[in-house]
Amino acid sequence: MTRPYLIKIVSALLNILTGVIVAFIILLKQNWFGSDDITSFIFWTLPIATGLAICGRTILNLFRRLSLVPRLLIIFVIAALISFGWLYSVYFFLGPMINAFSIPIFFLWIAGCFVQLLFLDWRLPKQVKKRSLLQVIFTLLSLPVILIASVYLLFSFSYLYEEATKPAKELYLIPSTFEGPFRVVYGEPCGVDPVIENGRRVLVIPDNGLLIIQPKFKAGIIDNEYYLIDKSGNRKKLNELYDYKDRLTRSPGVLLGGSGSFGRDMPDGSSSSESPTAVHYTDFTLFNKDTATISDRQYSLAQRKFDSLTTALVTDCRKTKAHTMH
Repeated sequence: MTRPYLIKIVSALLNILTGVIVAFIILLKQNWFGSDDITSFIFWTLPIATGLAICGRTILNLFRRLSLVPRLLIIFVIAALISFGWLYSVYFFLGPMINAFSIPIFFLWIAGCFVQLLFLDWRLPKQVKKRSLLQVIFTLLSLPVILIASVYLLFSFSYLYEEATKPAKELYLIPSTFEGPFRVVYGEPCGVDPVIENGRRVLVIPDNGLLIIQPKFKAGIIDNEYYLIDKSGNRKKLNELYDYKDRLTRSPGVLLGGSGSFGRDMPDGSSSSESPTAVHYTDFTLFNKDTATISDRQYSLAQRKFDSLTTALVTDCRKTKAHTMH
């Protein structure tokens, strides 16, 4: 491997691979708690790995005359400083959400950057021609520019992907006398096939608050509209609540809850949400009138009853479908 561009590409891959390997070791000790963070970690490691691949040679040549031990020490310090700077840059984008990582991303970045710089120092040929001070400064200053550009490109690709794969827009029609939690169960062949109105899938919530539909659940950017509808068909648009506290100031409105599933039996005898017979759903709550001040205990009791209702109605729905097919 003598081509510099190939060496730089491999160095970036080594950075990512080092972090992933160490992360897997940590996750193994955590019984795989936080394994979903691997994708996000790779996403935020790509810019720093790209930046070092381009600028690493210039950084290393600043200390090319040092002996092995001081050189290794300086490489480690550089890796730590760059990782520290990148940590605060990521914090600028994510804010407090950076604390949601279940793996120590700062130390993973140090390990990855250290291995990448070592590889570049080992494989890249040393520069014979001395570069001017202006050239060195320009290359070093290009590192933050490369990082910012990399983040911008990653976000652009991520946005285009989310736009291409986002769920269908949905319009919810809720009985005007309804209040409290309601639920939509997805991916049931026995369920309702919603009509489309102005590009939106229309979901008519029944009086019992449980709607079973045929389309499968799809994660992504949500674009929902909620309406109360009376017996004459008149609609009144509801607020979309983004926080539980909004119920006190923006009711009547609908708060989108979490998505979940009831695991079912697998061929090996275990139970999993990946089972073909698993029940997948999303919860909502209409805060209207008295539900704006419902207590946590009352809400918990209502949710348990809803789980029992879901199991019963989905079972009946599937039996009806099976009976019809026969």
